[in-house]
Amino acid sequence: MSASPAPDGVLKPTLSVFDVVAITVSAVTPASSVFVIAPFAIQQAGSGVFLAFVMAAVLALMFAFCYAELGRAHNSAGGEYVYAKRVFGGMAGYATFLTVLVMLLFIPPVLATGAATYLNNALGTKFDSQTVALVIVVSSYALGILNIKLNAWITGTCLLLEVAALLVIVFIGFGNPVQPVSVLLAPQIVENGVLHLAPWGLVIGAVGIGLFSYNGYGPAVLLAEDMKCGGKGVHKAVLWSLGLVVVIELVPITALLIGAPSLSAMISSPDPIGYLLTSHGNETLSRLVSAGIFLSVFNAIVAIVIQIGRVVFSSGRDALWTPRINKLFTRIHPRWDSPWLATLFLAIPSALLSFSSNLADLTSFTVLLIILVYLAVALCALMSRVLLRDRDHPYRMPLWPLPAVLAVLGAGYLLVTLIYAASVRDIMVIIGVLALSVILYCISGRLSPAYQKL
Repeated sequence: MSASPAPDGVLKPTLSVFDVVAITVSAVTPASSVFVIAPFAIQQAGSGVFLAFVMAAVLALMFAFCYAELGRAHNSAGGEYVYAKRVFGGMAGYATFLTVLVMLLFIPPVLATGAATYLNNALGTKFDSQTVALVIVVSSYALGILNIKLNAWITGTCLLLEVAALLVIVFIGFGNPVQPVSVLLAPQIVENGVLHLAPWGLVIGAVGIGLFSYNGYGPAVLLAEDMKCGGKGVHKAVLWSLGLVVVIELVPITALLIGAPSLSAMISSPDPIGYLLTSHGNETLSRLVSAGIFLSVFNAIVAIVIQIGRVVFSSGRDALWTPRINKLFTRIHPRWDSPWLATLFLAIPSALLSFSSNLADLTSFTVLLIILVYLAVALCALMSRVLLRDRDHPYRMPLWPLPAVLAVLGAGYLLVTLIYAASVRDIMVIIGVLALSVILYCISGRLSPAYQKL
């Protein structure tokens, strides 16, 4: 006899901590971070990418402590906006919700656009990157409405293939050491074809890209209500996810630097990983790795779509919209036990963003949104124990409030740096999002008993 479907407004708890880690790490997609995102850091900081990613890992750990404590204390599929609302009030909740929503809107097309290169490398084709990105995004949303237990199995299997592709880089790089270990600690960039010491400003500036490459461990908290243990292990899922992501990404980046036949040629190459593969490997190996990277990106976007569905579902249950929209977003599919309408909410706009031709602009704007969300989470973790003394905090980060303070300072510094370098368009979009949050709160949230009781 089959299990009865979950009623509307309720998620069916079927996941273990291992399942949540599998989905979360798949959403981070370490392979695409190394192949698609890390090259931007290499272009900016040269061999300083290693130190930038190490500093990003330390800062990410501070954020992970914040997510772990908040996720365990506030156990909700809404994640960041729920914390902001409970700690700082209704307006903060709406502002955080819309910022998270826009961030989740941009991440799939960013990853999908970068994946087109690897599909063409694997097949020896010349498919248009925008067309490939569109197909990936649409297919990912279609798969995202399936049963989450099935998706956990699929994403976990694909994650193993993704790690296998990265191990090729590790074996090639460490198996053919050319550069001294000192290259990791003495950042160098290329100017006019000549290697020079990299200014520390460039290295620190690449920390934001490093955070983007690790980003995705925090959203493990979005799956707390899907866990069989009632979310009691969500803090473990957050910390384990970050630990695995850092190892899976940092080791191949180290191997890339150590194994580069020419450091200047690698730094100058638009495809540094491809440079390593063709220098030490062969065309067949390069194609197989490219196929693995393409699969990993597709896998990641499916996992991210699952997270999107949880955030939007929670927003409907917490009555952030009009009554009719709230009802639609909390509808559970009778067969797949998924919030399918909530999951599909961003499908069309995300697909349309696939037609953007500037991956660098999409990436820089997404990094800005991520830092905004991190700042909100860090502030919530800093003040949650102070302002919500009646709420139990079963998991408490070590040395509180030091990790939260460091997270606030780190996010604040990066945010100021990124805003200073951001385009007027990006700043106006963020101002528009904040203005829209005020409008929505005044129209719906302020008058909603369900949201006020959240």
